[in-house]
Amino acid sequence: MENCSQIQIKSIEKASHTLKKLSAALLAFIMLFAAACKFGDIDFDVTKAPQQQTQEPTQEPTHEKTAADEAFEAVDREVFISVVTSSGLTFHQFVKDAASFGIAEEDIERGWGELSQEADAADFEENAEIRKKLSEIDRSQLSYRNRIAYDNLVLNLKLSDEIHAVPDAYYYNEPLTVFNGEHTMLPLMLSMYEISSAEDAENYVLLLEDAPRYIGQIEQFEREKAAKGLFMTENALNKVLESCIKFAETGNNCFLIGFFEDEMASAEFEISEQQKTALLERSRNSIINELLPAYRSLANTLEQLRPQCGSFAGACMRGVDAKDYYAAAIKSNAACNAEYSSMADELSESISSVYAKLVKIILTDSNAMKDYEKNMTSGNVEKDVEYLKELIDGIYPQIPEQSIQYVTIPDAVAEDFSPAAYMISAFDDPTRNVVLLNPTAEDDTMLFTLAHECFPGHLYQTQYFRSLDGLPLSQQLCAPTGYSEGWAVFSELFISGISEKYGVGGCTLREYESVLANILIPAYVSIKVNCEGWTTEDIGDYLKSFGLDQQEYIDVIYEYSIDMPLYFFNYAMGYVYTNKIYESVNHRSDGDKTAFFKRYLNMGPCMFDILFEEFGTEE
Repeated sequence: MENCSQIQIKSIEKASHTLKKLSAALLAFIMLFAAACKFGDIDFDVTKAPQQQTQEPTQEPTHEKTAADEAFEAVDREVFISVVTSSGLTFHQFVKDAASFGIAEEDIERGWGELSQEADAADFEENAEIRKKLSEIDRSQLSYRNRIAYDNLVLNLKLSDEIHAVPDAYYYNEPLTVFNGEHTMLPLMLSMYEISSAEDAENYVLLLEDAPRYIGQIEQFEREKAAKGLFMTENALNKVLESCIKFAETGNNCFLIGFFEDEMASAEFEISEQQKTALLERSRNSIINELLPAYRSLANTLEQLRPQCGSFAGACMRGVDAKDYYAAAIKSNAACNAEYSSMADELSESISSVYAKLVKIILTDSNAMKDYEKNMTSGNVEKDVEYLKELIDGIYPQIPEQSIQYVTIPDAVAEDFSPAAYMISAFDDPTRNVVLLNPTAEDDTMLFTLAHECFPGHLYQTQYFRSLDGLPLSQQLCAPTGYSEGWAVFSELFISGISEKYGVGGCTLREYESVLANILIPAYVSIKVNCEGWTTEDIGDYLKSFGLDQQEYIDVIYEYSIDMPLYFFNYAMGYVYTNKIYESVNHRSDGDKTAFFKRYLNMGPCMFDILFEEFGTEE
């Protein structure tokens, strides 16, 4: 199984200031359009209660554990252990006590894991073994909860197989994406490493010392990728090079040096001065003499590969295999086994719906434009979070009281980081919640950023899952990102519809505008560029009807479609599908939102195919 994300970031708006500069033009166009149109009743109020009673899921009769359950739980544990022990960072993030999971020290990878075709082949063989074990289990004898987790694993493996079936699929992967690539995330994640014991300090230094080797593997991967004719575009290369060179040139001022020095100086755990001195020396030596030179070497190699840069065109213009890989990969990102044409239709429908809702707000809420200009934050993160908790009280199912540690990210990586992010808690220590804050980010809608990251977004959802009795470990650990990000984006919009403190109309206007221009349209355009060969002219023609045909915006979303073609799908399709399920149930219910959210969350993280079937939602 592939490694799972340790950090959940609201990075959609951080990707480009251009996407945020369109507000005035978009709203001006909508206001002109609205003045000439009359709309029927369009329900944009997420709190409005429709008609019939919410249907509870069919309750499973008392289920005694079967041999099938025991067999599946063994597979579940195997998958969990395989993933959490695959790298030192993953293990440290998700497990505090190895013994509590029966994990031996010698089975833990303390470095960054492997990036090679051989390792990829080994992962594929491991997946094949898991598939074989699952096929030998009588699904009909599983408990309801295990059956959901079983179906999730089967579908995940199916989508993985579809990707692997594409020739050279391994080389269509790109570790050095312009935003949140390995070159930027590796130093950042090191600076977020929690050190609370002498053992943690030792393992941190081991991870740091292994980083140059891993960067070297990325360097070799890019050479092989270029030899296959699949190297990144020159546009992406320039941006990746800028980040690599910037970090390589930090020298003695590298923020990782200061990070570890501060950790050792403030250590409250038992560690001798001799140990501190030795670890500090190893850390500094590794950074100055190995890590920074590894980044210079990577930059030099990338520059040498410049003549082999790929064409600035969509996947379908680069060959059948490129298009097939894209079509398979977006399924995994969207957490749904749907064809790209179906996703395009869903996105188009959602774009039209959101646009109509924007018009409706402007036509019916005289205060919306005035409230739109407000700063939607108290200016204090803790106060914003408390307000969010108040808003969802009585609507969302309760979870235990949470303590949150707010951590400011280093200035050195702030430029490449979102306004905030949630660090997923350990399985055997779920009480520790860490929210990363970027003080350099200008975010006058911080309330909604925190709704995405905290309540009722990632933090709330993660802690709800941790509180469920018997939720399979693999289902939690490998939660589909489309599912998780879809919930978080939906959470932002839901909160905007009940934030009376800042004006519901203005808040909803802000959020719908953001979802339209920053998520839905870029995802739709990506499909059209990569599967149908759209050019910038085609994009401009499409955007005219929304008043978004400014050349800068056209160029930016075309650039994303080429250099980060999958970037928006976790958010876009995740939101579209989450909202589709919510609306399909809400339209058949009396608006008992607590019952819906409880039922939805009690299933645990799921592929949307499974959720559609459970809730009777048409795909």
